Amino acid sequence: MNPPNPRIRSEHFLAALLLAGCTVGPDWQTPARDLPQHWHGPAAAGAFDATRPWWQSFGDPQLTALVERALAQNPGLAQSRARVLQARALAAAAGSQLWPKVDLTGQYSYSHFSENGFLAGLGPPGGGGFPGAVAPGQQISLYQGGFDASWEIDLFGGRRRAIEAADADVEAAVADARAANVSLAAEVVAAYLRLRSLQERLQVAERTAEEQQATTDVIAEQRAAGVAADLDLARARNQLGARQARLPQLRGEIEVARRELDALLGADPGTVDQDLLAPAPAPAPPDPLAADVPAAVIRSRPDVFAAECRLHAAVARVGEATADLYPSLSLTGVFGLQSQKAGDFARWDSRFFVLGPSLRWPLLDFGRVRAEIDVQDAGVAAARAEFSAAVVRALADVEVALVQVQRERERGLALAAARDAAVEATAIARERHAQGTLEYLDLLDAERTLDQADDDLAQSRLLQSTAVVSLYKALGGGS
Repeated sequence: MNPPNPRIRSEHFLAALLLAGCTVGPDWQTPARDLPQHWHGPAAAGAFDATRPWWQSFGDPQLTALVERALAQNPGLAQSRARVLQARALAAAAGSQLWPKVDLTGQYSYSHFSENGFLAGLGPPGGGGFPGAVAPGQQISLYQGGFDASWEIDLFGGRRRAIEAADADVEAAVADARAANVSLAAEVVAAYLRLRSLQERLQVAERTAEEQQATTDVIAEQRAAGVAADLDLARARNQLGARQARLPQLRGEIEVARRELDALLGADPGTVDQDLLAPAPAPAPPDPLAADVPAAVIRSRPDVFAAECRLHAAVARVGEATADLYPSLSLTGVFGLQSQKAGDFARWDSRFFVLGPSLRWPLLDFGRVRAEIDVQDAGVAAARAEFSAAVVRALADVEVALVQVQRERERGLALAAARDAAVEATAIARERHAQGTLEYLDLLDAERTLDQADDDLAQSRLLQSTAVVSLYKALGGGS
C-alpha cells in the first residue's frame, strides 16, 4: 500500500476548512421569560386578532377612511419605511462580504529616467548593460490592464455574524415601522372620537344656551310687568352668560381637534374641514372586547419584537468582534496584459499574473480587539435590559387599559342613571315653577344639574372609547 500523499492531505484539509469553518461568539437564543397566565384586570373571554384593522370595529366608514389616509401619507411613516429600506441595503452590503471581490483595472504610464540619477554607471564596463535593464535617460510607455481578485475566507464566522446582526436590524426596523402604524392609527382614532364628542357637547351647549336665552327673555318681560323680582332676572342673566361662555371654548377645541387630524394625515391645515365640519354622533366603542393571554400579546406587540431583534443583533456583534482575535486568510490574484507598445498589448506573451494566499493574525494590538468585545458585551446587556423593559411596559399597558375600559363603562352606567334622574327632576321643577310653587333659584339648580349631567355623560362616552383605543394599541392591533 502506498503511503498517503502529504500534499493531497493538506489540500483536503484546506478545502474542508474553507467549506466548514467555525463561528465564534455566542449563538442566539430567544430570551425566556415567565409570563402570567391571565390578566389581573377584567377581560372578556376570547382571542384578540392583532392583524385585523381594529378601527373598523367602530362601524364608522369616515373614521376608517381617515385612518387609511393617515397610514398612506403620514410623513412619519414614510420615514420609518425609509429606515427599513436602509436596513435592508446595509444587510445586502454585509452579505456581499462573503464573496470574492473582482476589480477591472486599466493603466497607462509614460516614464522618463534621469541621465544623472541612480541608474547612471550601473551597467558593466563597456556600457553593454544588462538585458532588460533601464538605461539612464530612457523613455518608457507602459500599457497595462487586467483583473484584481481577492477573497477573504470567513474562517471564524466574523462575516456571518455581521450578516446575522444586519438581518436582525432589518427585522427590528420592520417592527419599528409596525409600531409606528399602531401608534398613528390610535392617534387618528382618538382625535376623531374627541372631535365628534366635542361637536356633540357643543350642540348640547348651544341648545341649553338658547333655552336659557328664552327663559331670560320671559323673566325680563315679567320683571317689566312687575311680576318677577330683580334677583330672578339677575340670576337668569348670570346663568345665560355662563352658558354662552362655554360656546367659544368648545368651538376652539373643535378647531384644534381638526388641525390635529390634518397633521396626522400629513395634510395642510383645513384639509379635513370639508369632511368633518358637519357634526355627527361619535361611534360607540365595540363590545364585548376580548383580550388574549399575556404570552400572545407579547408575541404580537411590535415594540417588544423590535427590542428582541435588537438584542439578537447585539449578540451577533459579539461574535463579529470575537472573530478579530483569530487569523484571517485571504486569497488574492492578479491577471492582466502588460506591454510597452500598444501594438503588443493584445499578444498572449504580454500576459502576467500573480496568485497566492495571505494570512494575517494580530499579535499585538494593545487590547483593542478585547476592548471592542467588551463594548459589544455591554451592548448586549443594554439590549437585554431594553427587552425586559419592553415586556414589562407591554404587560402594564394592557392591564391599565383593561381597568380603564371596565371602570369607565361602570361610571358611564352610573352617569346615565344620574342623567335620567336629572331630566325627571328638571321637568318637575319647571312644572312647579310655572305653577308658582317653586322658587326660580331651585329651577336654576335643577337645570344646571341637568346640563352638567349631559356634559359628564358625553365626556364619559369619550373616555370609554379612548380607553378601548388604548387597549387595542396595548394589544399591538392593526400593525
